[in-house]
Parts: sequence; C-alpha cells; structure tokens
Amino acid sequence: MRKTVGDNLKLFRIRSGFSMAAAGEALSISAPAILKYERNQIIASLERLQDFANLYNVTIEDILDVEETIDIKFMSFKCHNRVSDIRKIKIKDLITTKIEAYFHLLKLADITYQNKFGVHMVNTLEEAESLATKLRIFFTIPLKDPISNLVYLLENNNIMIITLPKNKVTEGFIGYYEIINNVPIIVVPQAENSYEQRYSIAKYLGELLIVNNTKKDLLTTQFALSLLIPKTALLEEFDDKRVKIDFREIEIFSNNYRVSYKHIVQRLKDSHIITPSNAKYLNIHINKNNIKENEYYEVPYVYDKLKAKLSAKGILKVRK
Repeated sequence: MRKTVGDNLKLFRIRSGFSMAAAGEALSISAPAILKYERNQIIASLERLQDFANLYNVTIEDILDVEETIDIKFMSFKCHNRVSDIRKIKIKDLITTKIEAYFHLLKLADITYQNKFGVHMVNTLEEAESLATKLRIFFTIPLKDPISNLVYLLENNNIMIITLPKNKVTEGFIGYYEIINNVPIIVVPQAENSYEQRYSIAKYLGELLIVNNTKKDLLTTQFALSLLIPKTALLEEFDDKRVKIDFREIEIFSNNYRVSYKHIVQRLKDSHIITPSNAKYLNIHINKNNIKENEYYEVPYVYDKLKAKLSAKGILKVRK
C-alpha cells in the first residue's frame, strides 16, 4: 500500500501539532479545504505545497515522498470495553503517526532494526518459564539479579517501545503490540509509576514471542512474571517452604526487583514457597491497608535521542 500526498499532509499536520482549523487559519483557507487536500480531493499546486511545507517545517520533497507505508494490522490492539469506536480510531491514528515517525527517524539515521528473538512454540507453564530463563541468559542477566530497567534493555535490543500520554483521547487504552517490518513494537500508556507498565511490557513481549492457540494468556503471564521475578531469585531471597513471611521482606524485594507486591505474592505462591492461605493473608493485608509500592519510572529514550542527534546534524527539521 502506497502513501499519497494527502496522507503525508495529514501526517505532517498531526506531527506538527496543528488541528485542521489551526492549519487552515495559518494558510488562510478553511478547515474543510484542509480535509480535502488530505483526502486528495484537491490537488495542491507547487505554491500551495510550499505553504504546507513552511507551516509544517518540512520540505516539498518530504510531502511528495510516497514510498510504501508501514503496514499496521492492529490485530493486538487493547482498550477497555467502554471506549467508543471513534476514540479507538483516534488512538490508532496516534499510534500510526508515532510508529511511522519512529521508522522515519531510523531511516534518516541509516539504522536497520532486526528481530533478534523469533517465535517459540510454548505449551506448558514450565516451557514459558524456561523461555524467560533463556531470554535472561541472552541478555546476560544472572537469574538471581533484577532487571534494573526493562525499557532500556529492550530498546537496546531493537525492540521499539512507545508510550502514549494519558489524556481524554487515550483514556481507556490498554496496550498494543505487533511485529512490523520484522521489528517488534510494544505500545503502552504512560504509567503513574512503572510497576504495571513494566509488567505489561514483559507480558506483551511474551505475546510476541510465544505461539499457542489455546492458553496463550496464561503462558504469557507466566513468562512475564518469570522474566521479572525468576524462581532462583525468590529462593535466594526467601528460602524454600516458608511458614510465615514478614511484609518488610516483600517491600525490600519489590524495591530491588521493581515488581509489584501482588506479583511477588503470586510468584511466592506459584513457586510453593508459601501456601495459598498465606498468599491470601498477604493480599488482604495489602488491600486493607492500601499499601503502594515506591514510585519509580522507566521511559523510552531512543526516539528522542535519535531526533535530537539528527536535529543537531541538520538532517531533521524540528518545529520549535
């Protein structure tokens, strides 16, 4: 599927932060006229193309570049049920814009991402845990050590991580993942703190890696928890077959491994270090006292780094 000039006009307008009304006002034409240009119902003259280029801080050549588009299928796009179809379209448009902009920067920087991970047939919880272990070995992270920054780790291994700001448009967006042009891509909402964001990214990584038609959700959950909380680390920190655990132990583990209290309790139960009744008591304690983890944040950096570098080199024009 090839882009059109209208597609580019829409892309550059959105990327530059203009509404159709604002762009029309700046160019002394109506918002409906802007829409017709973007739908290719009006063919722009060279003079008008230059007006658009000046407004969006791009070149005429950028607008006329109609190479093949990025083929985004949105097969794994997740929102809450209350999100309207219209808002889903807006969220998908935002994701499309960000992905296309990311690939554009990679092209300008002459960087080619390669999928290093492939896909894996996984049928049991043990196989899901084994896959997480193999991935840690690939990353050269010992099984008893925490992953200090998951976003940084994945970005440095050619996985595109994108966060969407939380606002009225993106409210209700849960996440999205897909392999596009052989590049694994994960999109999540910006988190108030990074515990749930970190878990979501690990789970979506599992969704990209694991092939299973019957119980994939269960297997990717096991993969994510095993990646972030290896059983080796649990045994190192908590020992085996505990009758009682002081909650302070869980707090310390959470601070070191940057995982939520409830996920630690779940792993302790699933690894048979504590009994189901002990796990139930700990979760009641967390809920009753509304205990929150210490705040910390992980944010993607590669896109902003590339943008800043290309701008400094004069390769990319950045609108002030």
